[in-house]
Amino acid sequence: MPKKTTAAVLERDGGLCVLRLDGCLVEASCADHRANRGHGGARSGVLDRLSNLLAACGLCNGHKEDAEGDLRADLERRGVRLRSDSTHAKTALRALVTPVIYPDGGRYYLDDFGGREEVKEQPF
Repeated sequence: MPKKTTAAVLERDGGLCVLRLDGCLVEASCADHRANRGHGGARSGVLDRLSNLLAACGLCNGHKEDAEGDLRADLERRGVRLRSDSTHAKTALRALVTPVIYPDGGRYYLDDFGGREEVKEQPF
C-alpha cells in the first residue's frame, strides 16, 4: 500500500488505533482493511480506498484477522470488519455505506478522500 495512503488514514484517525482489541498499543502504525482483499489481493486496488481502511496498531491488525465468534461479531457490529461481497467493487461500496463506531463512541461514514462524516441520529 502506498505510504501516502497510510499517512492519510493515520491522519484521519488521529494516529490512534481504531480497533482497540485486548492488548492494544493505542498508537497506530498501519492502515488496516475493513474488508480483506483476500489471498493475493485485488490487483485493481479497489479495496485500498480510504473508506475501507482504518488506523490500527500492529497488534490489533494481526488479532483482527484471527477473530472468531463473539469478537468477530462485535467487530462487524462496530463496522471495523466487513464481510466481502460477490465482487471487490460491491465490497468497496459496502465500506462507503457502513459506518464505523470509533473508540469514543462516535459513528462515522468514511469517504475516499480522507474524511469522515458523523452519523446523525434520525428523529422519530
